[in-house]
Amino acid sequence: MSDPDFLESEECLNIAQKLVEKYYPFIGYVDLNLVHFVEMDGYKSKNSPAYVMSGITQSWARDILKQFGSNKVYCFGVWSDLWSDLEQSKKEWFIFRALYSISPSLDGKIRSFDVQDYGFITEYFVRAGFGPYWIHKDGLPSLLDSKGTLPLILPMDDDD
Repeated sequence: MSDPDFLESEECLNIAQKLVEKYYPFIGYVDLNLVHFVEMDGYKSKNSPAYVMSGITQSWARDILKQFGSNKVYCFGVWSDLWSDLEQSKKEWFIFRALYSISPSLDGKIRSFDVQDYGFITEYFVRAGFGPYWIHKDGLPSLLDSKGTLPLILPMDDDD
């Protein structure tokens, strides 16, 4: 079992740029110059999620950022084989959720979940009929293909 190979992910960066522009009230504070987007190829456990988001408080993220000689403080990594099998809309939601998880202080920390997820995301999916376990569903509405923004409820300010 060898460590995975890390490759920069232009696809994830491009989606993130579009999301920040379209959903500015939610994630406009995120400085994408502080986030390293990578695809991971190689050994992973069978229960590995399609993506992982961490700040420099996590050793794996520090190692990747050091490997690339980067001064970024966040790392968004996707397992290439799992990521390529996902619907485009689910990729958008995963990146949106990951960007929202970035602490507004942009100091390498990640926001805590409300209960099981970020409340306004769960609330949207419950109201839209997908239920609270939207991560396991297909056919999610696209964040980017809709004419306007989706009717997400802006969360109250927090101290994260």
